[in-house]
Amino acid sequence: MQKTLIVHSGTFKTGSTAIQTFLARASREGKLPPEVAYPTIGRGEHSIQHQNLYSQLLGEVLFSPALGTWEQLVESIVSGSAETTVISCEAFSMLEPEHIKAIGEYARQAGAKVRWVHYVRDQATFYNAFYVERLMVMRPEHAELVDLPFEDFREWSPLDMSFLRYGEFADTITDAIPDVDLRLRPFIRKELRHGNAVADFLDTCELPIQGEGAGTSNVGSGWRTVETARHFAPIVAAAPMRGRLRGADSWKATRLRWIQIIRGDYVTLTTRLGWNKSSAVYMTPEFRRQLLDEYRDDNLTIGKLGGFSFTDMIEQSSFPDYNIGDYASIPGDEVMQVMKLVMQGLHTIPEEIQEEVEAGRARRREATPPRRRSIRSILRR
Repeated sequence: MQKTLIVHSGTFKTGSTAIQTFLARASREGKLPPEVAYPTIGRGEHSIQHQNLYSQLLGEVLFSPALGTWEQLVESIVSGSAETTVISCEAFSMLEPEHIKAIGEYARQAGAKVRWVHYVRDQATFYNAFYVERLMVMRPEHAELVDLPFEDFREWSPLDMSFLRYGEFADTITDAIPDVDLRLRPFIRKELRHGNAVADFLDTCELPIQGEGAGTSNVGSGWRTVETARHFAPIVAAAPMRGRLRGADSWKATRLRWIQIIRGDYVTLTTRLGWNKSSAVYMTPEFRRQLLDEYRDDNLTIGKLGGFSFTDMIEQSSFPDYNIGDYASIPGDEVMQVMKLVMQGLHTIPEEIQEEVEAGRARRREATPPRRRSIRSILRR
């Protein structure tokens, strides 16, 4: 029986984290049926998505052979007993034709057919959700960009948002792998089977597994929280964190984890203050209509290839109203509570970060051979 390689390419913000978490946990706990594999090859033991396989295709410096390669994946498919192997990475949705062809060639070497599963989301809802997320992460390199107009977000987004042209991407897949089994699904909550991303994915892939994941989006910060994060961005960028992280394996990566810890405490506090009862909506009806017109041809292509009227689904779905209020209306005492928490977090290194830095310094000391003192320097003493 011919084996199957299922490639799940997201796209971004379509329940991928819930799907990957479910599969990784089921694999780790031995709950996947023997005919299905969600390999650690290409993702490692501590990650849920196969980012390393993406990095290998692109020749990125982030690629680490220790986390597993395409060649090892081919060998595992050939020698393993599983009939179906699933790999998942949202970044696959940004692959160029030559990379997709390479995946088809690896599958051919493994004697497997490719079943490619790709979810598509209304571009306007993605645009709004990803914008909110980018403001919330408070990345120092974005500090000078966060005040640009919402409509210009595509110009500074850390992702090349050309992947929102779903029709072009779908055509690229079918051109690069002519015999691909392409399965497109709309990420619209009421259209998901059982109203759930994980259950819909398992059903779409025809995997003999029962499961469910989160039924709601993991992005839900209110406008007060998001706008305050916007104000914090330059403060975070200017914070003297680098000196405290000297000796870490990667001070930039460690700084991001430090900021993530602060963000978790920040969201907890703002939720307690009642700031997150409804998600921030920056999208106006006029800009939504502009996006609908801009992506109409691609969405029509998706409908033809996927067997569903994606354009009609989008236009008939409701969209929440713009709800960004006047920042001056936030009570001063609440702003001060949040300010105190964040400033304290920026100037107090978390224990787990300190331990990571100390461990990095220790590894550097062990790796550095002791300096040999010259006879001349000894005689000077």
